[in-house]
Amino acid sequence: MFSIMFGGLSLILYFTAVHSSHDEEVPCHPNGVHITFGDKVSDAIVMWSTAGNCSTSVEYGLGPWDLSLRAAGETKEFTESNPNGQRYLHRVVLKDLENARTYFYRPVSNQISRGPLFFKTPPAGYEWIPEFLVYGDMGVESDVVPALEKEALSGKYTAIFHVGDMAYNMEDDGGKQSNTSLNETSPDQCTQRGDLFLQIIEDFSARVQYLTSPGNHEIDTGSFAHYRHRFSTPGTPWPIPLNKMWYSIDIGLVHFVSYSTEVFFTSDGQYVTEQNNWLKADLKQANDNRARRPWVIALGHRPLYCSNSDGDDCTKADSKVRAGLEDIFYNYGVDIVLQAHEHSYERLWPQYKGVVLSKNYTNPQAPVQLISGAAGSRHRDDPEKAQREEWSAFANANESLSSVGKLKVLNSTHLYWEQYNLLTKRVIDSVMVIQDNHGPFKQQTLSNEINEKIVKVKEKEKQIINNNNNQGKPSTTEHDEKSDNTGSTREPTGTGQKIKEMLKHVDKRIAIGVGSGVGALVLLIIIIVVVKKKRASKTKKYRRWDDKVDYGRKFYSSYNHVDTGDKEADDFEVDVSDGHSAASKLLTDDRK
Repeated sequence: MFSIMFGGLSLILYFTAVHSSHDEEVPCHPNGVHITFGDKVSDAIVMWSTAGNCSTSVEYGLGPWDLSLRAAGETKEFTESNPNGQRYLHRVVLKDLENARTYFYRPVSNQISRGPLFFKTPPAGYEWIPEFLVYGDMGVESDVVPALEKEALSGKYTAIFHVGDMAYNMEDDGGKQSNTSLNETSPDQCTQRGDLFLQIIEDFSARVQYLTSPGNHEIDTGSFAHYRHRFSTPGTPWPIPLNKMWYSIDIGLVHFVSYSTEVFFTSDGQYVTEQNNWLKADLKQANDNRARRPWVIALGHRPLYCSNSDGDDCTKADSKVRAGLEDIFYNYGVDIVLQAHEHSYERLWPQYKGVVLSKNYTNPQAPVQLISGAAGSRHRDDPEKAQREEWSAFANANESLSSVGKLKVLNSTHLYWEQYNLLTKRVIDSVMVIQDNHGPFKQQTLSNEINEKIVKVKEKEKQIINNNNNQGKPSTTEHDEKSDNTGSTREPTGTGQKIKEMLKHVDKRIAIGVGSGVGALVLLIIIIVVVKKKRASKTKKYRRWDDKVDYGRKFYSSYNHVDTGDKEADDFEVDVSDGHSAASKLLTDDRK
């Protein structure tokens, strides 16, 4: 028995030594290979990483033994928030590929290659039926990857959309992955988390176009460094600029628009106007082209509305994302809005300003909003409110964990969506959206009753904005999300700002109570003063000076002895729970 144990230990040590030696001897071995569309669907972008500074090229062709074409690319040294990860990132653009063909390719760095790998190019024109996988919030701990790989490689899908929150987080612990947070079966547990995530999804992201949108777990102290370097998006330079973390691309009958919800929570909101102006210009152009490409679908991480009970932006009356984007999507006629962030699934009725316009999906008069953020993170699912709003058509938290969305564009008027659990192999929800009248939505077409409700909501919105302005409440910089214990998704704020943020959320009743207490204290002081004056009037008015007392001495009360413990001065929590509302916290713990 001991010989078996020692034999097994020797085998483990041998493979560990071989693996380590392989990494040292082959610093140019391509890792984390993934592909995406270029500026158009006939272009493909291939990306990978290496440990060493190596050359960048791709050999490709129409057969596994016919890689006669070659394209060179660019290499970037990536060190920001990445001290322990693979430092060199590679990107190659394959231009003007033939339509509806299977291409085989091999990424090459210093004559060391992977593959051959393969991918399909979409058909030409508009009269074909594209299918897509859509999900958000998938970390390296997700147990759906084997089932997701099988589904993605079924040959049905034109592309995969990962709508924010990847790896949890790509930059964690300064780039080093701890052994304790991964499943025992995870490969290479000491690999940097960003490298590991791309390694885990490589089997399908290297064969199916993988498109992304940024989420709060890509913030990376505000730099979005890993997201901007590790991924490439259509129509943008690489690394992706901070003021260009949005893009659009045409696929078949659909104009897809990917936007960043994080502009409302980072960089003091300086990119909000720029993104909004880009959105309006892009959607105007899409509307001009709707005769040929009728569907417009938007994708962004944080939802405009949600029924969860976690206090996120989408649960608030003064939601920043909703205030910034709802009117744009409505006025420019976005058909579908695909979102994530909440670790659950939800489908909304067609609605505007929270007012339900219809309880069916035939010629909806407002965008159809869907939330699919349950692909699997270390935080599991997010609970929902016991009582949902009227606009919530269907919601599921528990059963939706490990699920993804499937989008199928049947023709210019019919689009099919289903939420599918990869582990139970069960369809959780499905809907057919029928739209014969693509284009901007107009309030004039709505009934007087509905319009009156919308007007009332808009008046309330104006009041909220005015109240926020009067209170000096920031409109774009607040980061309401609860952060990981790493703190990597939290915007840096000083003690004063944190206290200010805490006080803004204190229950009004507490404020009234404090005010009443202060008033009572003032009244008590006045009474004491009056009583003392009356007593003084009855005594002789003389002052006795004692030459033994030093009247010039001043006495101070020292607070230096107060023990603050191990926590920082601003690391405290104030509970203002009234039994109905959640506790107001200065420092919060993000589970998103």
